[in-house]
Amino acid sequence: MTTYTGAVFNNGAVSRILDLAVACRHDDASPLEDELARFCRTIEDSPQADWAMPVATVSALLDLLSDQLASEEPPETPAGFSEKLGEAAGELSGPEFLRLLSGLLRLQDREAVPDFEQLPMAAWEARLKFGRIAQFWWWVDSGEYEDFDEGVREGVASEHPTRCHQDMSALAAELQEALLLFPTPQALEAGLVEAIPWASKPVLQAILNAVHVHFEEQH
Repeated sequence: MTTYTGAVFNNGAVSRILDLAVACRHDDASPLEDELARFCRTIEDSPQADWAMPVATVSALLDLLSDQLASEEPPETPAGFSEKLGEAAGELSGPEFLRLLSGLLRLQDREAVPDFEQLPMAAWEARLKFGRIAQFWWWVDSGEYEDFDEGVREGVASEHPTRCHQDMSALAAELQEALLLFPTPQALEAGLVEAIPWASKPVLQAILNAVHVHFEEQH
């Protein structure tokens, strides 16, 4: 029987955590504990993600992989996994580092989720949390339209009529959350602009207003 276990190693939670751990090895990077706190925050802020893969389950998966890799007959792993794990682990062995990650996640899971004042949003978090805003770049920053207002109108109407209730309502929610979460230009610059360079409070507000006008006039 053919098995498809490679995705445990090179996709999903394990791969994402190792990517963060590798990034933490670079100069001026965030501490590993902070990145793991952001990982936990990302899961716990999403009811769908928390339902499918809660932090406790991710921690248990890391323990399980640690045990398997340390066994007398370790499983085969996809190409590149051992190298990534080695880069992330540094002086520790792969199984030891996975056990360390599991323990750090378990500790974090027992604590209150840090808010964005306690632990500022990272660029990778912003790209996930405000993915629909990021995808709206074509309509306002591609140079395809003669002026900003035209691009916004075309973008807001682009999913009409079949997907407005999904895509445009979700975009409106992201825009409103971003405006509330980053109420000043300084806060927006610190929390969102690295991930979405064209974002500013007037731009986000204009897009949100256009969504509301579209809903009122077309639905």
